[in-house]
Amino acid sequence: MQEALARVLRWTSRRANRQRLYGAAALELSQNEVSLLDAVAGPGQVRLSDLVAWQGVDKSTVTPQVRKLEERGLLQRSGDTADRRAVLLTITRKGRALQKRRAQAGAALIDTMLQNWPAEEREAFAVYFARFADQLESHS
Repeated sequence: MQEALARVLRWTSRRANRQRLYGAAALELSQNEVSLLDAVAGPGQVRLSDLVAWQGVDKSTVTPQVRKLEERGLLQRSGDTADRRAVLLTITRKGRALQKRRAQAGAALIDTMLQNWPAEEREAFAVYFARFADQLESHS
């Protein structure tokens, strides 16, 4: 299992494969920028401090990455009315559109790779892989 996961991670680390998985979005975003965009898109709005904590890095590391996403029009920064010291990040319409295209490219690639698997195996794999991913996230 560990070897299989390592092979998947190596596969996704190659630029050509990330482009296959993410489509044209891979040309615009680094893997880390994809993760940051996902982290904001999920809840719709995230405090910069929460994003820093989630990444497990210093604010000075995340801030330039967020700024690049803002400059590309993918994220929008605003003040938090509940706490004037806090910065809120929201995904923009352009950011959501890019994510949608990325998701479609990934779904198409996965469908192609699993097209010869019986439907029940595909469904089981999806359930077990999602459960494994959930467990990984809960242990970070």
